[in-house]
Amino acid sequence: MNIGILGVGNLAAYLVQGAQQGGHPFVLSPRGAAKAADLAARFGCTVAANNQALVDACDHILVCLPAAEGLAILRGLSFRAGQEVCSAMAGASLEDMRAAIGPATATLSMMPGYANAFSAGPTFLYPANPHWAAFFAACGPVHEMPDARSFETAAVFGGMSGASVFLMRHLAAWYEAEGLDPATARRLVAETLRGNAEVLLQSDEPLDAICKGVTTPGGITEQLLSDLGQDGALDSWHRAMTRVLHRMAPARKG
Repeated sequence: MNIGILGVGNLAAYLVQGAQQGGHPFVLSPRGAAKAADLAARFGCTVAANNQALVDACDHILVCLPAAEGLAILRGLSFRAGQEVCSAMAGASLEDMRAAIGPATATLSMMPGYANAFSAGPTFLYPANPHWAAFFAACGPVHEMPDARSFETAAVFGGMSGASVFLMRHLAAWYEAEGLDPATARRLVAETLRGNAEVLLQSDEPLDAICKGVTTPGGITEQLLSDLGQDGALDSWHRAMTRVLHRMAPARKG
């Protein structure tokens, strides 16, 4: 199916790259002209003359516009019945999207972005949509959420994912400061976290049991966790993610 992308920035580029095995032709909006031209040259995408021309040409439209102005841009366009529009804009509710793009059908999505370029990033969708699920499957695992509340909570992982990259950079910088060469430091952090992620994906043990299994009483893991706990490092993630949830879903405050 033809996929039109409104808003051609980094996220759009990552998704185009990851979706190549799906064989979908892409029509790109002229917004982000340099990025659109690069994707056209690398992946054979078509660049539309303007946003309305893109909407007229495609039955499936992925919205990667900036959240601050995306809904206003959509309201200025004319959609038709039978079109399926998927929003990747953080904080845009399903009701907001339906009002902006009616009579087209609206779906919400959230994904990490960069990992999708390597077909390794999960995508969460609400409500379920078989066409968008099939498209995003080329970019990594797809999870269709049963209700708005579940999607709002899961969507916080967009921020969690980005923050985790900064955490990995921070950890790698510590190893570099202690004498490891940058390439070794980078691989050490990445391979360690990838290995632990595989444990969570493949083991049937409860998380508490896994944590107990990697912690030796009096050992270095226990020491590191104790120091992190004294500094509030782990609890700060909880508080920060709650604030992101409240930003994306204001009704959830309190």
